[in-house]
Amino acid sequence: MEVGLVLFGSFLILLFLGVPVAFAMGIGTLLGLISGDYNLQMLPLMVSRGTSNFTLIAIPYFVLAGNLMNSGGITKRIFDWADACIGHVTGGLAQVNVFASMIFSGISGTASADAAGLGLVEIEAMDSKGYDRAFSTAVTLASSVIGPIIPPSVPFIIYAMLANVSVAKLFMGGLIPGIVVGAILMLTNVILEKTGRVKMPETTPFSWMRLKKTTKDGFFALLAPIILVGSISSGFATATEAGIIAVFYSIFCGLYYKELTIKRLLKSMEVTIFSTAMIMLLIGIGSGSGWVATAERIPAMLSDILFNLTTNKYMLLIIINVFLLFLGMIIDGVTIKLIMVPILLPIIDSIGMSRIHFGIMQTLNGLIGYATPPVGIGLFIMSSITDLKLEEVIKSFWIFYIPLIIALILIIFFPGITMWLPNLLFE
Repeated sequence: MEVGLVLFGSFLILLFLGVPVAFAMGIGTLLGLISGDYNLQMLPLMVSRGTSNFTLIAIPYFVLAGNLMNSGGITKRIFDWADACIGHVTGGLAQVNVFASMIFSGISGTASADAAGLGLVEIEAMDSKGYDRAFSTAVTLASSVIGPIIPPSVPFIIYAMLANVSVAKLFMGGLIPGIVVGAILMLTNVILEKTGRVKMPETTPFSWMRLKKTTKDGFFALLAPIILVGSISSGFATATEAGIIAVFYSIFCGLYYKELTIKRLLKSMEVTIFSTAMIMLLIGIGSGSGWVATAERIPAMLSDILFNLTTNKYMLLIIINVFLLFLGMIIDGVTIKLIMVPILLPIIDSIGMSRIHFGIMQTLNGLIGYATPPVGIGLFIMSSITDLKLEEVIKSFWIFYIPLIIALILIIFFPGITMWLPNLLFE
């Protein structure tokens, strides 16, 4: 127990002192090894072992594909088509914002790619129509949460490695929950307009000619999520192979639309290398932390504590989710996954919950943290691309915590939302 306190206590202290997450976790793990009198050679071995998993090869491909989509003019065409489809309904461009994010989620594997790429297109379009900029920012941040839930998903790939489950099953398990999140956000937009809480400009009348034109212009962009999700669900391609397909298809689309220049290609690769390096460093060090926690029987001790509080499955899940939501306020989602998944899996197994179900639930929980102060990365991304103060973004976003929490509760208590599709396709 003392080693666990040293491990996690030093990590949190260093985090609050402003030390980068990866280094804070690495120093905490090193101090844990020293206090437990373990061989210090275990740390580099665990880091190397943690990053050697074949499943992780898919990560750089999906990150690169998302960056190429943003650089190749695909995001704008997806948004224009979504606008032509549903821009006339109640909520107007707020609904288009969510719908476009759901489509783009089938291409990009991260929330940040959705927020920083498609998000900028969405906010500029809403600004031009007269929407309040703070509200536009809030809707964009909320819709970006869908990104890693609808496949493909980088967080799912990391979870699959940690939990030793099928990436394909996780991807298919996230499809319906992602649609549920999107539907609840769209319902929220309707309520906000109908109650007068948010003043929304008049919508543009539906036009078959415009829909035909945007479908023709964006045909190859719209085909991308169908190809990716279809290749995985049909068994035609593994997650890694689908990532490679995504990269080549992104390059093809960028060249076809004549928007992917050499400069943009190199910039996309540079951003991908940086993002992937940070993710892999976190995964490697997280493996070391997980090894120390397991060696010190921390999962077993936490299990005993929770089962002493209650043996009810759903009460345990509520306690776990409240704790994870609290962690999301101070730690990013990937770090929470690396630290907590190995600790919580024995508890999840003991209550008979599917690891696929838990993975979807935990990922959505972490994505709510992505938009929660003080450490919510999404808040900082939206503040930087809109030039709004962080306080303004937080103030405008708080109403969207309600639909996101409702979606999380539905996923917790109705496992069929998650498990129906993977059971249908893979059992």
